[in-house]
Amino acid sequence: MPESSCVVQPQPFTIGIDTGGTFTDALIYCPATDTIVNKVKVPTNHGQLDTSIHAALGQLLIDGNILASDIACVSVSTTLATNALVEGAGRPAALVAIGLGDTVMDRGALPGLLERNPHVRLQGGHSSHGDELDPLDTSPLTSFLSEVDQSVEGFAIVGAFSVRNPSHELEVANLIRRFTKMPVTLSCDLSAQLNAPKRAVTALLNARLVPLITGLLEGVKRSAEQYGISAPLMIMRGDGSLVSSDFVATKPIETILSGPAASAVGAAALSSLHDGLVVDIGGTTTDVAVIARGKPVAAQAGAVVGGYETMVNAIRVHTEGIGGDSYVAPQPLSRSGFMVGPQRATPLVVLAAAWPNLTDLLKNQHLRDKPKIGDGQFLYLRQGRPSLEPASTAEEKILSALVASEAPVEYSNLIETSIERTAAKRLVSQELIDISSFTPTDALHLLGLDQRFASEPAQLGAALLARQLDHVGLPLAKDARDFATKAITRTVNRIAHTVLYAAADNDGFKNEALTTILDAIEELTVSGRAGNLLDLHVAPSANIAVVGAPALILHKELDEILKTSCDIPDTYEVANAFGAAVGRVTVSSEIVVSAPSRGKYLVHDATPKIFYDLEAAKSFAERQAVTTLGRDITQAGAVDFEISSEWDVQNVWLDGRSFFVEAVLRSVASGSPF
Repeated sequence: MPESSCVVQPQPFTIGIDTGGTFTDALIYCPATDTIVNKVKVPTNHGQLDTSIHAALGQLLIDGNILASDIACVSVSTTLATNALVEGAGRPAALVAIGLGDTVMDRGALPGLLERNPHVRLQGGHSSHGDELDPLDTSPLTSFLSEVDQSVEGFAIVGAFSVRNPSHELEVANLIRRFTKMPVTLSCDLSAQLNAPKRAVTALLNARLVPLITGLLEGVKRSAEQYGISAPLMIMRGDGSLVSSDFVATKPIETILSGPAASAVGAAALSSLHDGLVVDIGGTTTDVAVIARGKPVAAQAGAVVGGYETMVNAIRVHTEGIGGDSYVAPQPLSRSGFMVGPQRATPLVVLAAAWPNLTDLLKNQHLRDKPKIGDGQFLYLRQGRPSLEPASTAEEKILSALVASEAPVEYSNLIETSIERTAAKRLVSQELIDISSFTPTDALHLLGLDQRFASEPAQLGAALLARQLDHVGLPLAKDARDFATKAITRTVNRIAHTVLYAAADNDGFKNEALTTILDAIEELTVSGRAGNLLDLHVAPSANIAVVGAPALILHKELDEILKTSCDIPDTYEVANAFGAAVGRVTVSSEIVVSAPSRGKYLVHDATPKIFYDLEAAKSFAERQAVTTLGRDITQAGAVDFEISSEWDVQNVWLDGRSFFVEAVLRSVASGSPF
């Protein structure tokens, strides 16, 4: 991809922005000349996203010598939703379930999610053909809303077969909005699939993400307005499509895997990758996507992130909680001795740059006769944190101490019990406080591979961890440098294994079988016996493009483990922002035609409609799809668009005759945002 530092063209420009867990990346792209005019990276300020976005836009326009009036579109991708699910974060929300029995409520990931989020069950629901099974009873809802009104920031609603008849979900949503004025997520708005537990999980996760994505979009809008940019604001969804910010505001879960999708789109374009794998190494996660015929492969069953199976249309990506800023902490009872990720932490070198006294605190910890589990870890208040009340005495103690200190506090001095450790984890997940610890970023600074910050805090943090004891009472490493090397090795191994699992999944190879092979390889490596007759390794056969800020530093180690040569494309460090800049607006729809009885056909649209002729039913569905998609893609921000459709008709043979069962019309509209 050619670059020019100060090129001013009469053609319109697009701005691509990716707000990640660690950095906010941005660039200006000229579609007419296929050139990147300017690119920047600034640290992401989680508590005040405005400052990161404002800084990125300012550098882009000033250094790129571009006028705000020349910007035709601002496109955003983000890993905020993905990271929130991986780290168990998000805002508190409640679920209202209509007509769902015990067997439904106890399936999948729903029970675990409901342990941490309040819920109420109402009588009601419909049949698979949209007929009301039980009248809706909202009497338990009023008292429930009064109980949770001060403890949640949104609501999710799921009804039995609501995708075939949404009337009960709509009635409950109107009641909640009148009572609370809070955002409400309807499961029928997110998916047309029938799996109620999966729809419930998707809706509840969406409700937890609304404040996060709303805050991001509002920050981008304010920053753009301050620089005089009046161009449309778009955001990339997890399937690699762009939609307007207003279109996605109530469905932020569609932005899970937004960042990985943008990286896959951008990396494939930058490296001219037609078929292969894209590996995006970020600060919080590593994402691996499969590219086929130049485009990311879609996940047929819906996106799976953070262990949650959702009904969100997204690319087929393997996300692992490992990256440059992964939390490194001792695990004295485990064989490995320490863990890397999945939680994100502020690197010691970064926090010490803002709070120089941190280095002295680390030095004092070295003077202790015996190591403490919390050595080299610090807690501090997050800027711009939400105004939530502590949920326990332990949380109140932690918050009070941090408010009184204002500066970071040593973890080992503040957290003394398992209850307090649990409280600290919850406060981090609720974005009230942050944790700082040794990370792979610190390891890279200690080893001289990254020189953005002073390395002394990393040296001290690694030395503190090196003297921690493993499960047999031996130190984790012989010195700080040895521990840093081990941390990087562990990190790159996790990244490599994610690549292998993604390739195996694409090939239909079972995870369990691959795990057995990888465990055997590790056993042979650890044994290190001279004269071994067996050389066992697994390597991908596909071309691999690696992007993300650590790509250039870590790719040699990755090449060695994967037994291949990875491609590092130009502009690798902001491939996600490039993907956002070159995306297209796309929306899709599904309309089902069922046969509740012989000769009777039911079109399941917003309002189910009955026909007695199949072709008439299909024609009506096609007209509805064109009308609906035309409206939706215009609202999604497309200027010009095309619509394509295809039918999936299911018949069964009985006694030598074909009988109609169901037909699904899948339609897609695609266009340009300017």
